[in-house]
Amino acid sequence: MSDDAPAAQLRSGEAWNEFCDALKSAGRVVLERSPDSDLDRAEGYRYLTRLLRMGLKLSLEYADPAAPELIQYMDETQKFGVDNPDQLYQWARISANYEYRLSGPRGSVGYIGIGVYAGSAGRGGRRTVAHVHADELEIGPDDCIELILSARAHPGNWIRLEPDTTTLLIRQTMNDRATEVPAALRLERLGRSGPPPPLEPSRVVKGLARAARQVIGSATVFADLSDRWAQQPNMLHPSDARMAEESFGDPDLYYMGGYWKLAPDEALVIEFTPPKCHYWSFLLCNYWTESLEYRYRPIWTNKQRARYRADGSVKIVVAHSDPDLPGCTWIDTEGHGEGSMTLRWLLAEQTPVPTPRVVKRTALSKG
Repeated sequence: MSDDAPAAQLRSGEAWNEFCDALKSAGRVVLERSPDSDLDRAEGYRYLTRLLRMGLKLSLEYADPAAPELIQYMDETQKFGVDNPDQLYQWARISANYEYRLSGPRGSVGYIGIGVYAGSAGRGGRRTVAHVHADELEIGPDDCIELILSARAHPGNWIRLEPDTTTLLIRQTMNDRATEVPAALRLERLGRSGPPPPLEPSRVVKGLARAARQVIGSATVFADLSDRWAQQPNMLHPSDARMAEESFGDPDLYYMGGYWKLAPDEALVIEFTPPKCHYWSFLLCNYWTESLEYRYRPIWTNKQRARYRADGSVKIVVAHSDPDLPGCTWIDTEGHGEGSMTLRWLLAEQTPVPTPRVVKRTALSKG
């Protein structure tokens, strides 16, 4: 493509038209894949708008590794891939062509996972270049983190960037968001001087195309995951290392996923004794693998929030209304009849996989 080709695509409207056509095709994922309920279908279309917001951020607004910015890329209204309400997700586009410093006060947050990734899920696959957590780093004066990311070796805390490096992703995980203080991290490119150059047409053309691919790719990949889990509903499947790699997996986390499906008079009971671990959580999601509305409803629990029985075990009950039972941790379906779910262990000594069971609602009071 010549240097003038992107400008010509913008002048003619070709780039924008192709972008809009791609978004139309993304709508077919909802039409063809959604469970047959108005709620799931409505959430599916909203999900596409959320994926688009995220895609435009990652592929256009903050896509320049020469002028990186560390942004929060998932939150309560922009989420996918069985996101975790207890995590602060931070992202930046980086490249081995440059050197970077990640720094800032450590805070009191219990876990900070720092991952560097290469490749693309849409083009040949994604892989992990490096992953560390904050407790593996030397913490400097005033409880500050300083980490260099570069292809060239540096003394102290350092991550080597490989030639196909594309992404920095940070997960700050909290058992109690009300009391833990996240790290105030900042990413800067070393040796940078002056502002970035004016916007180039090629960046817009490429950014629109990538954002559209991300919307379609993400919607399809996670619908495929739900469909695979739905072949054996109401069970938890052991961690899928390949899927974790493709979705910016954290090797310190052991994920179990599954698909829940309940009739109006049924509930799902999951009982286990948590292993010794830094953190654990159980989360209910919709078909699209978005967490349900955790701002307003008890759709997840964790090491801090759960009710424990005298023997240290936990009884989670997924039900359409609160069974109001002692020693029971209720998870609200938020009007859904089906969806995805996940159980996570973080830095756990063991990784048990509990066996859920479906019971009649009337049987819950029997223990």
